[in-house]
Amino acid sequence: MTVRKGWVVASAVAGGGVSFVMVLVVGTYLAAGSLGGAAGRAVGLAKGAVPAAYQDLVAKWGTLCPAINPALLAAQLYQESGFNPNAKSPAAAEGIAQFIPGTWATHGIDGNGDGVRSVWDPQDAIPSAASYDCKLASYVKDAPGDPTHNMLAAYNAGAYAVIKYGGVPPYRETQNYVSRVTSTWKDLR
Repeated sequence: MTVRKGWVVASAVAGGGVSFVMVLVVGTYLAAGSLGGAAGRAVGLAKGAVPAAYQDLVAKWGTLCPAINPALLAAQLYQESGFNPNAKSPAAAEGIAQFIPGTWATHGIDGNGDGVRSVWDPQDAIPSAASYDCKLASYVKDAPGDPTHNMLAAYNAGAYAVIKYGGVPPYRETQNYVSRVTSTWKDLR
């Protein structure tokens, strides 16, 4: 009976995760056209796909440059931390956008203007992720392949790896990362 209860709980948790992803993907498709998007494509942000506390930040900062859009930024934050501002990884990545300390020191910004750059504050970390995405897109703009995939790969593995390998590097973790983020984000070409 204990094993059965475990399966029921595991199924409910998995179902909740799948449901969230479906809301994000389907809702993004339905809301398309309301906000500017990556590479000039109009991609909106699905209502309810992002926790209410972060919706305005994702909508605002997801339009920082042509390389990103709110839906892509939301998919990335979901993959990075599940929108958990207290997330910590075994690789020392921290916060909702999973910055490692060295990257945060260089690319973290004071998004809310309170005079403090905190990786733990989504009002700083979400704008920092968007800003970093834009910088990474410019760093890897000449790499062969899909510019969005290259930008995401650079977020995960570093711009040098994308440039060195001429696109998404052959690292299983990075390839899976790009695949998971892009499968959550609906590309409307």
